[in-house]
Amino acid sequence: MLRGRFECILDDKGRIKIPSKFLEILKGSGVNVLVMTFFDQSIYAYPQDIWESLESKALSLPLTNKSARRFKRMFFSSAIDVNLDSQGRIIIPQTLRQLANIEKNIVVLGNLDHIELWSAQNWQQEMELLMQDEEKLAQEIESLGIKL
Repeated sequence: MLRGRFECILDDKGRIKIPSKFLEILKGSGVNVLVMTFFDQSIYAYPQDIWESLESKALSLPLTNKSARRFKRMFFSSAIDVNLDSQGRIIIPQTLRQLANIEKNIVVLGNLDHIELWSAQNWQQEMELLMQDEEKLAQEIESLGIKL
């Protein structure tokens, strides 16, 4: 499982080095390609097998549901495959960097089955919102069956 938070710097070629903790997990699972997409003001990066599972689930969403159509349109249209190089770096495509407001400082999160890349500014705003809504969030999570 991917978990933890790390700060990274985008280099002049648009690359970041995947944190070694995440790299060990990815390489240990035979992952050489990540599928990146824009969601929630950040970039989500999925190992290819997890991505394929998401695609299968999305195919079963009803075409008659407008929210499903809009989600698929946004989530899958911005998807791009990126290769891990021999030094554990990935290139973050310019289009995704622009959508996520990523310029230099990046917060890299492990979120169980995927990695999230946040601009430092967007992450700070997200943390402030999470702290403001902490009680409400806990109640919503409990309604999903997870008691904290």
